[in-house]
This record gives sequence, structure tokens and C-alpha cells, in this order.
Amino acid sequence: MEIRDAAYKTEDIMESHISKNFGQESFHERQIRDQTFCENFVIVADEIDSIKMTAAKLKESWGSTDLYQSKRTSLPTGQSRLASSGKSAMVGFHDDLNQIVDQLTGYPPTRKVIPIIGMGGIGKTTLAKNVYNDPRITEYFHIRAWASISQEYHEREVLLSLLNSMKQLSAEILQEEETGKLKECLYKSLYGRSYLVVMDDVWTPKAWDSLSNIFPDDRNGSRIMLTTRLLSVVDSLGSPHRMRFLNATESWNLLRREVFGEDSCPVGLEEAGKEISDNCKGLALSLVVIGGHLSKANGTKDHWEYVAQNVKLVVNATDENCLDILSLSYDYLPHYLKACFLYMGVFPEDDEIRVSKLIKLWAAEGFVKPVRDKTLEEVAKEYLGDLISRNLILISEKSSSGKVKTCSIHDLLRDFCIRKAQQEKFFHATVTDKDFRIFAEGRKYSRRLCIHPDIFHKELSNRDASNGNPSMGSLPPVRSILCSSSGSKIYESGDQNFFPLLRVLDLAKEKVVDFPIGEIKLVHSRYLAFSSDGKISIPKILPDFLWFLQTLIVDCKEVHLPEEIWRMPQLRHLLFGLCYFPCPARSPIDGENSVLGNLLTLSKVSSSSCTTEVFERVPNLNKLGILIERVVLTPFSIGNLVNLPQLETLKIEGEYIHDDVPINFNFPTNIKSLTLGGCRISWKHMANVGSMPNLEELKLKYDATVGPEWEPTEGEFCKLKFLLLDGIDLVRWRADETHFPGLERLILRGCSYLEEIPCGIGYIPTLEIIELDDASPLAVTSAKQMQEEQERLGNDSLQVHFHNTYYFSRLKRKEAEAAICGSNDNTLLLKSTKQFHTYLLYDQNKEIIPGVAPRLLEFLDRDDYPQLQCAAALAISKISILSDGINMLIDHGAVPIMVSLLSSPEDVLREQALEILGNFAHGSTKSRDLVLSYGVLTPLLELFNDKTKLSITRKAVKTLSKLCYGEPQPQFEQVCLPIAFLYYFDAYL
Repeated sequence: MEIRDAAYKTEDIMESHISKNFGQESFHERQIRDQTFCENFVIVADEIDSIKMTAAKLKESWGSTDLYQSKRTSLPTGQSRLASSGKSAMVGFHDDLNQIVDQLTGYPPTRKVIPIIGMGGIGKTTLAKNVYNDPRITEYFHIRAWASISQEYHEREVLLSLLNSMKQLSAEILQEEETGKLKECLYKSLYGRSYLVVMDDVWTPKAWDSLSNIFPDDRNGSRIMLTTRLLSVVDSLGSPHRMRFLNATESWNLLRREVFGEDSCPVGLEEAGKEISDNCKGLALSLVVIGGHLSKANGTKDHWEYVAQNVKLVVNATDENCLDILSLSYDYLPHYLKACFLYMGVFPEDDEIRVSKLIKLWAAEGFVKPVRDKTLEEVAKEYLGDLISRNLILISEKSSSGKVKTCSIHDLLRDFCIRKAQQEKFFHATVTDKDFRIFAEGRKYSRRLCIHPDIFHKELSNRDASNGNPSMGSLPPVRSILCSSSGSKIYESGDQNFFPLLRVLDLAKEKVVDFPIGEIKLVHSRYLAFSSDGKISIPKILPDFLWFLQTLIVDCKEVHLPEEIWRMPQLRHLLFGLCYFPCPARSPIDGENSVLGNLLTLSKVSSSSCTTEVFERVPNLNKLGILIERVVLTPFSIGNLVNLPQLETLKIEGEYIHDDVPINFNFPTNIKSLTLGGCRISWKHMANVGSMPNLEELKLKYDATVGPEWEPTEGEFCKLKFLLLDGIDLVRWRADETHFPGLERLILRGCSYLEEIPCGIGYIPTLEIIELDDASPLAVTSAKQMQEEQERLGNDSLQVHFHNTYYFSRLKRKEAEAAICGSNDNTLLLKSTKQFHTYLLYDQNKEIIPGVAPRLLEFLDRDDYPQLQCAAALAISKISILSDGINMLIDHGAVPIMVSLLSSPEDVLREQALEILGNFAHGSTKSRDLVLSYGVLTPLLELFNDKTKLSITRKAVKTLSKLCYGEPQPQFEQVCLPIAFLYYFDAYL
């Protein structure tokens, strides 16, 4: 801890000095600052020397101490996990048990190793015990032996455990010190007999390597079963049996049995009980611990509901051993992976984390160490793979190329990360209101702050030093801020330079109003992400304030980059909604090296910026996204991309899908992944795409192509593994196995005109999966026939999946409409209204059954049930954008109701009322005049005050403008007041 604090101090002193030297000051001021820097550095250096002396003394004292007594004269500690006492109760893994029993008792006769792998607490040992004591196993094997290995592998203890479980542990053997003789004894006891040996909780290949030779292979069906958390332990032992999480039914059955045994659960506790089991997220350890707590606690409904909302808190409070089990995996991590793992706690609970973002953040934080001939991103992916193989990080979704796209972490592990991180001052997380009371103290020391919903506004609003909460300005050590909401409050709260040492600032989850990118001084920043409305012009001063920036993410309509961007050689990733990249050749910067050699990602960039001069100066670009604008009159030349020798991923979109996009088709040969959308290119140009020698992944999205027929040529798409046709108006597809010889996965989404999938596609030997999502009935029929034919030929590996999102959405929406019209149950009404709103998004062109609109308008009067009011307002807002929705709502008296809602105390109701009234006004001049006739302007203008949220004010401006728009124009007397109002209060625009 002292070493860490000293390192932090050193880092703070040096980076503060660098940060301040970027400012403008006189020679005298700089001289004083340099003197202060030297004095502080001497103090920290003295602290480090003192720590080194203390460490040397400790090392000397430890060297004279026997930290582990190698000779044991009692039973080994591994005996505590011996499986001979009968079955451990098991729920949910009966299929797993039968699979493993079949492997243990089946072919081949030669000795075989069966590994079981999974995260800590998932139930590996319980499964192994049940297999070990299964009657089929006890009858099949002559001898069974069990040993628990643990992190500290001690060979003598393991050998004694095995001998003891075989009833071969005599007093003489117990006194034996030489492991060689113990091995000989064990080998002789097993020789010539069929045996099952279980090595439980193995942490290192060393354990298996040192013992594998003492297990004889007499070709009599002997087996060895290993349980481990680490894939690296069993890499050389064949395919492991991977443990899964329990599903909802299995989780509830396990919890119920732990609490009530063979008795049933009282009806009044069942709903809360199922919520508890769901919140354990399928982890057997959590369910067992919670079950133990509930079996002894007060069995009231209130207590069960409390536990349901506080599962992690109860688990950790009930059994400290639970956290110890999880901490074993953390303690065993190499130092460079510990920071990466703890960092998983900064993301919100149940968040599916994009791997691309995680890797960028790890690199920006400095967790990833450079390796010769590898990029930081490649090294970070190796780190991620290591953590996945250790079952600490879960794979949520894979990309079409089979790479990990999103990942997650179990709630209990995330809670461990948060606790450990706050102990280590690694980061401080504010997750719920309960954390607010410790925020003020904890944030003073933490290097990173992660702020989750509804907390940050509360924390920043309390900046009065008199109440003991320090202002954000008093937190210079903070290196990272990651906000899942309310990010704009940082720069609406005062001094924009109160985090001078910041490296990571992630505000991308919520729109930030007027982000001061040209004003904030973040010279140490490596990662900056924010969202905004409209257009942004990045100022020329950017390199001076963000010199070390690696990743810049700006989610907005349009970004104009300055020429000075070429003075930022550390840039690695630039991600925008759309950006205009300056051409250095037109305005060269004297004396500067205008090559961005580290830039790997650029997306989306305007096609007008895709010039030879630009691409020659980003030679290592790996991923590129291009938006072809309608204003481009000359063909966009893909030939310019030949200047990008490292480019592997290319995405090209046309801005306006109703016009053919002029493209010169000469794709670079090194591209592996190509996505086209809105380009409206002819199918004949697919020959150019098919001839790309390294293309493995092709995605053709909405209006990427034009024409009813596609007939590829033999010899094309030689390396293509993945093909997506999404929203393509293809009618006839003439192809067979010779056209896509290496295809593994085919996805057809929204191809409603396709007559059939060519039957020859089914004969592609590598094809594994065909997915059809909202495809035509003819295409579905052909896919079924293809699968049946392949099954008749003995090919059972081809999987065909069907999804009909539109049909499902329509069905669910009809169910919701029926409930809205016919039910009086509040809970069902709320659920059905939300469901109606959700599924209306997917099925907007279908008729809404009579009675829904007046019923939803009726719900707006339910002041006693604000949740239902808000849900109804959101649903009505969606109806108001349908072709017949405006007339339907007006006919049922929606206008005066919406006008009255402008005075509602609920922000959601006011915001949705503005949206709906704006849609009415925009729909026709008749409906616009009707809205004006109900006196909408008075309550609308009252919204323009200091207490109204900015988002509502903006929506009010839009609605006001719609009320003044249209031909014929409204009567001047009706709109003169708002026009004058807007003129004098233009600050709200």
C-alpha cells in the first residue's frame, strides 16, 4: 500500500508539472513552479528510499523463516474436500452428469482425461462429487481416488490425499518424506486395475504434468477427471466439459430446496423467491448462500422482498467464504491482468461491454504494455482472451467472423471488482443512492470515478464545502471519469479545468450540450468520448490541449476537423457520426510531420475527404468507414484506397438511398471485411467484389444493390466465410456450391422478395448455419427442403434457424391492444401499454383496433398512477406519427388533453405532449389551426423559464416553430406573440 501511494504521488507530481507547463506564464512563474516540482520530487524520493529499506528488512526476516512445513504427520488439508461422504445435493446438472458418466464409462479403452471447466462457484466440484459417487461409476471402476489440489500445489499432500481416498494410507506411508516412494506406492496400487482419479481445483499445468506418469494406462478404461477454472490447465488434454449457469427454473428449484428441503414454498413467498433466484444470475454458489440465509432468517414477505433487491449484499454479509472463493481467481492473476479485471467493475450492472471500447480504454489507461511487433490493441485482445480462459469474463456475443464482439461479467464478480477497487483506491463507483453517503470521502483518493444513473447530478449539486463534501475542483488526482448518464453536469457545474490530470473522459452515453472541447486543458488525456446535437467544428488549438490523445469519439451529426489534427501523432482511433478530414497537401503545416502513423480506425469520414493526399498519410489504417454524400458529383474512387496497405475492414454507405451512388469499383486486395449499404450498385459489379482474394466477410445492407437477379461466376468469393443479405430486393439468386466454396454462415434478413435459396448452397461442405429473419415464405420453404435433403444425405451438421420479428411483434401488439381495451387490472394495463408502445415500433403501418386510442387518452387522467400516465403518453406519441394516427387521436379529443398536459408537473408528460402537439401541427394546416384554437400558446410560452429542463425547452421551440409554419400561414394575430417572444429570448434557441 505504501509503494502504491508513493507511486501515485510520483505520478501526480510529474504529470502536474507537465500539465502546468502547457499554460502561458512568465519566466518568474515558471522558475517558481520548477523549484516546487524539485522540492516535491525530493520528498517522494525519500519516501521511496524508506519503503525500499523496509522491504529489504522484511525480505531478510522472511528468508530465515520456514514459511511452509514440508513434512506432515497428519492428514493432508486436501482431505477436507474428499468426495467419499456421499452425494452433494445437485440441481440442474443431470444432463451434464449423464454426459460425463457416458464419457467415463465409454470408448476408448485407453486412459482418458475429462476436464471440467467453469468460473468459481458455478458447481464444478459438486458435479464432480455426484459423478464420483454415482452408482454407475462405483460399479464400473475397481478403484476411485480423489485429491483437491488448490493454488498452492504441494505434491506430497496430493499423493497422500489420493492414497488416503483409496484406503492405502498407513502410518508408515504417512511418515514417508520422499515423494518418489509415495508415487511408487500409488502406481502399484493402481496398476492392472480400472480406476477413476479426480483431481479437483487444479490451478496450474504443473500439477498434472508432475503426476501424469504415475497413472498407468493398462487399456482397461481408466479415467482421470480434472476440475479447474483455467483453460490453460487443460489446453493439451482435449475438449473440456464447460459448466453453464443454471436457467431460471433450475435456479428456483435449487433455492427452494436449500430453504425448504422437500417441502413446498408458501404461495405468498414464491414471487419474491423467484425474483431472488433470478437475481443470482444462475450461479450455484450465490443460490446456496442465499438459501442458507433464508432458511434461518425471518420468513416474512417483506424480508424476502428486501433480499430480492439486495442479493449481492446479503450473499457477502452471510458468508465471507463466498468472496474468498472468488478472490482466489483474482489473487492468481498475473499483475498486468489484475488492473484489466478490476476495470470491469466500472461498467453498469448487466452491461454488455463492447470489446472494441474495452480495448481502447485499457490502452488509454496504460494497462497494456507494448510488445515488439504487436499493436497495443493486439496485446489487449490477448489479455481479454486470457481473462476469458480463466472464466472471469463471459462472452456475450461473437461477431460474424467469430471474434468476441461483446462481453460481460457476473454480478458477484462485478461486486468483487468494485469492493477490491475501492480498497485499492483503483476506482470509486457510485451505483445507487446508498453509495452517495460514501462518495465524498471515497472520491478524494480514487484515481477513477465511474458514475451510474441518477447519482451524478446529486453529487455535483452539493458543492458546499461547509457540509463536508469537497467540490469536484478539489480532486486533482482523478485520472478517469466514466459516466453512464448525466455527463453534461461535469461541464455545467463550474470550473472546466478541475481535472487537470484526466486521461479518460467517457461521456458518450448522454448528449452533452456545448461540450467545451476547445477550452478544456487535458494534456494527459488519452480517451475522450462525448455525444452532442448538430454540428461541431473542432478548434485549431486541439493539439495544444490534447497532445497525447489516442481515441476521440464524437457522436453528432457532423464534425469538422482542423488541419492541426495532423500534429497529433498519438491518435489511434477517430470515430464520428460524420467527419470532414482536412487535406494536408492544401495547407501544409511548416516544420511538422504530417503523418498519423498510429491511426488505426477512421469512421465515418466524408467521401469528399477520401483523397490520395489523406490516405498516404495514414499508412497503418486498419478500419475505415466512408459516407458517400449526395452532393458528390464525380465518382468516388475506391482506387484511392490502394494507399492503405494495412486496411482490412471497409464500410461504405450512401447517404441517400434513392439515388445510385457513383463508385469506381477497384477494391484493395487486402480487405477481409466489406460492408455496403445504400449504394444501389448493380449486381454485375459483384464480380469485382467476388474477385477480392482475401475477402472473408461480406455484408450487403439496405439498398446496397439494385436489380432482381444475382448470378455469380464460378471462382469468385473463394475465401468468403460469412454472407449477410439485409433488406435486399433480390428476387432470383442463381448460385451453387462452386460460387461460395468456403461459406460457413449465411444470413438473410428482410429479403421478402426472394423466391428461393439455391439448393446448391446446401452442398457447400463448410456451411454450418443458415439464418432467415423475416424472409419470404418461398425462401423459408426452400431452406427447410435444403435441410431435409442434407439430413437424408447424412449431413446433420447444417443448422437452419427461422425468425419472424414482424409477425411476432404484430402478435404481441394485438395481445397488448386486447388487454388495454378489456382489462381493469392496473398491473396488466401498465405492462400492456408498455408492450403496445414497444411493438408498435416494429409494426407501424398496421391498423390499430378501435378502442385503443380513447383508452390510452383515458389513462392520462390517472393521477393516482403516474407510471401508467407516462406509458400512455409514450404510446400516444408513437400513434401520432402514423399515417392515420393524427386524425384518430383528434377525433377522440386528444388536442385539449395535450394542451392541458403542458402544465403537468411530470416532465415526461409535458415532453410527450409537446411532441404530439408538434406532430399535429406538422400534419396539416387544418390540425395546426385546431391546436392554435385551443389556446396552446399560453401554457407553451410558460415553459420558457429557468426551471424547465433544457430538453423540454428545445422541444417547446420546435413545437412553437411548427405552429408558425405551413401554407396557408396561420393568422398573424395568433402567432405574433410567440414570434416576438422568440425574438427577445433567442437564448433558448
